[in-house]
Amino acid sequence: MDTKLVTKQNPETPPQISVRIERDASPTKQYQLKQEFKIGRDAECEIMLQDKAASRVHAKVEFKDGRWWYEDLKSTNGTFKDGVKVERVPLTRTTKIGIGVNGPLLYFTVEGAEVVDPTSAQAQKDPSLSGIAKHYFEDSTGPAGERTQMVRKVFKQKKRKYTNIIIIVAVVALGAAIYAFIKHTQLEKQRELAADIFYQMKQMDLDYAALVQKLTQSGDTRLKEEAAKYITRRRELQDKYEEFVKELGIYDVKDETDKAILHVARVFGECEVNMPKEFVEEVKQYISEWKKSPRLRQAIARAEENGYAPTIAEAMMSQNLPPHFFYLGLQESDFIKEQIGPATRYGVAKGMWQFIATTAQQYGLKTGPLAAMAKYDPADERHNVEKSTKAASLYIADIYNSEAQASGLLVMASYNWGHNVVKGLIRKMPQNPRERNFWTFFNEYRDKVPKETYNYVFHIVSAAVIGENPELFGFKFKKPLGEAGEKFGS
Repeated sequence: MDTKLVTKQNPETPPQISVRIERDASPTKQYQLKQEFKIGRDAECEIMLQDKAASRVHAKVEFKDGRWWYEDLKSTNGTFKDGVKVERVPLTRTTKIGIGVNGPLLYFTVEGAEVVDPTSAQAQKDPSLSGIAKHYFEDSTGPAGERTQMVRKVFKQKKRKYTNIIIIVAVVALGAAIYAFIKHTQLEKQRELAADIFYQMKQMDLDYAALVQKLTQSGDTRLKEEAAKYITRRRELQDKYEEFVKELGIYDVKDETDKAILHVARVFGECEVNMPKEFVEEVKQYISEWKKSPRLRQAIARAEENGYAPTIAEAMMSQNLPPHFFYLGLQESDFIKEQIGPATRYGVAKGMWQFIATTAQQYGLKTGPLAAMAKYDPADERHNVEKSTKAASLYIADIYNSEAQASGLLVMASYNWGHNVVKGLIRKMPQNPRERNFWTFFNEYRDKVPKETYNYVFHIVSAAVIGENPELFGFKFKKPLGEAGEKFGS
């Protein structure tokens, strides 16, 4: 604490002040002064500092109100006392001042100064709170009057009382902090375990898909038993995962939109436990876009009128895929079966699922005589809703169970950008669902992913979120997937 200083002489007569300068290995310099002086690099300064940390006129020292004061003159690198930047400070018996952060150190010593009893006439004339506090509570061995002794006695009694209270409060606070830390650590461990279980489920989905393919090709009855065990084990893991999600309070949020986004991400095969925070906000932005356009409402009305939702949901679920890929068809064609895409070097995309001819043929669709032309062709099975939807479910399942590693959002990116393009990037990533998913993919390749593909994925996800509860978002149509969507998400 700073202490109020006076001199035994006339308080208006400046006492001698000594200034000692130290700078690394440079020789120590010392000055004895009795008048106001300046410090800096300029020749006009009484104390010259040939140091780049000092300004031309860095500071001045003046005697005012019975004491010496150091004042920084808006220097470039500033003045520091006890590591704190200061503008103006009183100089006590001994004071250390730093020029800049790593500049020279100035040691000021005021000759003939002494600490005065704060109850004296001089102290009462110009009191200092820090000086009074030091007199009463720190300098208890010094001379003291009756009043001072009484104050010290009461202070000691109260000090013991409040010390005990402070200790109790500190112990309670420490206990609370330890509890909070333990709780946080436990939650983090639960979160890690939950994520482990989730990705075990994803791996099982991949293994199960491979097993089903073998079963289809060989017809071996032993594989049927193994497949049944997979289903049982998968259900056990899902129940355990649900317990963790509940304990972690993942869905304990007030915003119903947040809940819907979490649920849809989960349905599409992404782990909501480690979902990036910005994902939710991004989806909300795309929901706002849908609300400003009649497109979603018109496309859903078209699907409702033609009964497309049950057809698409059944085809997807037959491949153990979420029926919510219904919204991929919406993004591709607005459910217009006659849709014709632009001509590209790969051909002309046609139909509700916008297959190019080679992909369509690969998945069993017959293309018509106008396949290479940007015209509607009734003989082209890409325009047949049932057949093209079945082909789309097979195509999506292949992506989902191979390179995409059971990530629905990666499937969307692949479908739009081009399976072979995305495949090359994905194959550079570790081959497991934990490290090969939408979150890691976009962190790794965000600068390479076209804006069109980014929009494509988020338009599908946001449309699916709206479809979970259309009324919540101001839409009057019924929930498109109905029971199929609820069943898959349970």
